[in-house]
Amino acid sequence: MVKNISKQRFIFSSEQFWIYAILFALGVFALEMFFLGMWALPIINYSILYMAEVKVLDIIFTVLFALVFGFGAGMFFLAKKTNTMACAIGSGSGLLSFFTLLCPVCPIFFLAYFGLSTSVLVLVPYFWIFRIVALVILIIGLILLWRGIQPRKLPSIDRHLVFQKSAVALIIILFFSNQAMAISMGNKMLGKHSMGVELSGDFAKDVYALTVPLEIPFYGEELGLDYSGVKAINASISKLAIMAPKQGSHPIELNPEEMKRYIAIGTEPLITCEFCCGVKTLVRKDGTPTCGCAHSIGMRGTAAYLIRNYPEITNAEISYELMRQKSLYFPKQMQERMATELAGDSADFTPDIKYLTKDLTPLELKNLNKKAQESGFVPQDSPDMVGGC
Repeated sequence: MVKNISKQRFIFSSEQFWIYAILFALGVFALEMFFLGMWALPIINYSILYMAEVKVLDIIFTVLFALVFGFGAGMFFLAKKTNTMACAIGSGSGLLSFFTLLCPVCPIFFLAYFGLSTSVLVLVPYFWIFRIVALVILIIGLILLWRGIQPRKLPSIDRHLVFQKSAVALIIILFFSNQAMAISMGNKMLGKHSMGVELSGDFAKDVYALTVPLEIPFYGEELGLDYSGVKAINASISKLAIMAPKQGSHPIELNPEEMKRYIAIGTEPLITCEFCCGVKTLVRKDGTPTCGCAHSIGMRGTAAYLIRNYPEITNAEISYELMRQKSLYFPKQMQERMATELAGDSADFTPDIKYLTKDLTPLELKNLNKKAQESGFVPQDSPDMVGGC
C-alpha cells in the first residue's frame, strides 16, 4: 500500500493509467468517426455511408464519449493490478479473464458494463437514446472501478515488453494491410471493380439500381467526379470530355492496339447517347466521333481513359461503365427500357441493357422477369435528361 497518497493522485500520477487511457480514447474516437462516415479504411477504401448530416454536437459527443471510455480503460488496468480480492482466473491475463464478467469481487466485473457500452457504441451515431445509455453505463462502471482501486506501489513498466507488443501489433497491421492490398491488386488484375448491384426485391427500386449509379465509379475519385446533383454531373461530364480522342481539349492519344479496343467498344449499337442526338454508335469504324454533344464526348473520354489506365479490364466492363453514365444522363428513358426488356427474353436484350444486367445470376433474372410481367412499371422520379446535348 502506498502511504499518504490520495486515490486521485495515485490514479493521475500513474504512467500506466495514461498510456491505456490515451490509446483507448484515440481508438474509440477513430471508431466512432468511422461509424459517422468521416473516414474510410485505407487500401480497400471501405467506408460507412452515414445516413444523416454530421453536426457539431455529434463531434462533441464523440470526443466526450472517447475520453470517458479511455478514462475507464485506464482505471480498469489499475483496478486489475491493485485489487487483492480478484479471483485466480480474473487476475490473470488473456481470454480466460473474460469468463469472470459476473464475478462481483473481481475488477473484471467492470467489463460487463464496459463491454455492454462497447456494443451500444455501434448504434451510438444513429440514436441519441443509445448515446445516453452508453454514457450512463460507462459512468456506472467508472464508479465501480473507483471503489475497487487501492493505491499501492505498481511495478515499473517493462519498456522492452511494451516495445515487443508494439512491434507485434505493427506487424499484424502491416500483414492485414498487405493482404488487403494484395486482394485489391488481384481484383484489379482480374478486372473486378465491384460492379455488381444488390437487389432489394422491390422491382421499381431494383430497376433504378441496375440503371442509375448511386455513387461514383471506381475511377471517379481519381478524376474528381461528383454525381450528387445536376450541376455536379455537368461538371463531371466536362472533366471526362477533355480526354476524348480527336475532340477533347486534352485528348488521350491511343496507340494502335488501344484504338482497336476503342473502336470495338464505340461501334457497338446503342453504346451511345441515342436519346439525345439519335446516333446509334459513339464512333465510326475509323474512330472518328459520330456526335458532338457533351454526353457523347464524355463517354468517349471515359472509354479512352479506362483503356489507357486500366488495360486489364475487359471491353464488356468498360461498356458497363459507359452504360451507367448513359443511365445517369437519361435516367427516365433507361429505367423504362430496362423494365420493358426485363419482361421479355434476356436473349433479346439490347446491348446497353445486356451490359447493365451482365452480373445478374439466372435466378435473379428469372425473378426480375416474373415481377416485370406482374404489374405496370412506374420509373423512379427522374428527369428526362441530365447534361447538355
